[in-house]
Amino acid sequence: METAFLILLFSGVCALIAGMLWTRVNWRPDVPPYRRGTNFLDVTLHPERYATGESLRAIRMMNAAGALLVIAAVIVVGYVVLKVQFRF
Repeated sequence: METAFLILLFSGVCALIAGMLWTRVNWRPDVPPYRRGTNFLDVTLHPERYATGESLRAIRMMNAAGALLVIAAVIVVGYVVLKVQFRF
């Protein structure tokens, strides 16, 4: 179970980082550049505000895949906790 957790978590984080990097590569010229004050969560949830139209599908796919993989890792941890707690 530890291996599944680590694989899911690492893959999910990599997909989220790839989505963020792809957003920054395809940044719209009419939007101020990415800097310290830019809200990471807003960029991740609403890439259409920041990235060009051609890249939106790929960015959304990477963000969705990353989120699902991280959620799956949390489910694995929850399963292990329940298994230990109720010894089934």
